[in-house]
Amino acid sequence: MRFEYKERMMDTAPAFPETVLREPKRSATDHFSKGALNMINDERDLNLHELTMLSISPFVRRVQHWWLTRTERHYLICADVEQERAREAQMNVAYYQKQAALVRASRY
Repeated sequence: MRFEYKERMMDTAPAFPETVLREPKRSATDHFSKGALNMINDERDLNLHELTMLSISPFVRRVQHWWLTRTERHYLICADVEQERAREAQMNVAYYQKQAALVRASRY
């Protein structure tokens, strides 16, 4: 009887292919209503129109200022690293001079 039940269940059980089991892919705008999408598109068009009316030189100046500030920060960090290396090298020199003095003192 158990075998018959299994066989009957296999006949009536729906076959789910892998594609049905997977969650459908969603686009980035699925959670917006159509009205909201139209409003976003209208704003985007308006902003692009406003941008075309503006001069590009303030944008270029801002990017250049950002780049120069970033570069200045980078070189200040490099200077700090080199200064630390120089300090460490100076400490190493002092250590080896001290070792040489100890060896010299123990020789006599």
